[in-house]
Amino acid sequence: MNTGTEPLYTAEQIRIPPDLPDILKNYTKHIIRTQPGNIMKESFEYFGRLARQKTDTSNLKRLNNMQLEAIYNKFDSPDKAVVSRAELDEACNAFSIPAAQINDIVRLGGWTGDRIPWTKCWALLVASAAGNLTATIETVANILSDNARVRVGPVVEILQYLAEQDRTVDKSQVEQLIRGLMANA
Repeated sequence: MNTGTEPLYTAEQIRIPPDLPDILKNYTKHIIRTQPGNIMKESFEYFGRLARQKTDTSNLKRLNNMQLEAIYNKFDSPDKAVVSRAELDEACNAFSIPAAQINDIVRLGGWTGDRIPWTKCWALLVASAAGNLTATIETVANILSDNARVRVGPVVEILQYLAEQDRTVDKSQVEQLIRGLMANA
């Protein structure tokens, strides 16, 4: 076992921290999306925010976009509609999302088994951070945008799900908004 002072001779001596691939993937997407003029300065600020997010316990109840984006990117896959509760808990722990908050979201979603529809769960997480439907959809669109292009399909799916959950939302306005989104896609 390499103690840190021995030279590396084989690939087996290298231990990659389990969260490193997700950290690098999220960082890379952030840099590509934002196209900063000074990549070193932006990298410094990005990792500074990430470090503060890991240590700042006063910020844990109100999730930030970096946490929401990280959890989305963790599970975003065309062939993955559901995740196990263990996968969800592990990911949320890695991104400093409090267990109590996940428990509340799972309870709110009514998911009692081990299979959790991650997109719906994520939509409720975003809604808990954003506060209202308009802010939630703006946050979802912002996180799912890529070079100023929004992936309309997931935004519509999330909008429909949240509108179903909130009995006070005018369904005709939601349908009108969806038609507008689809026309501009």
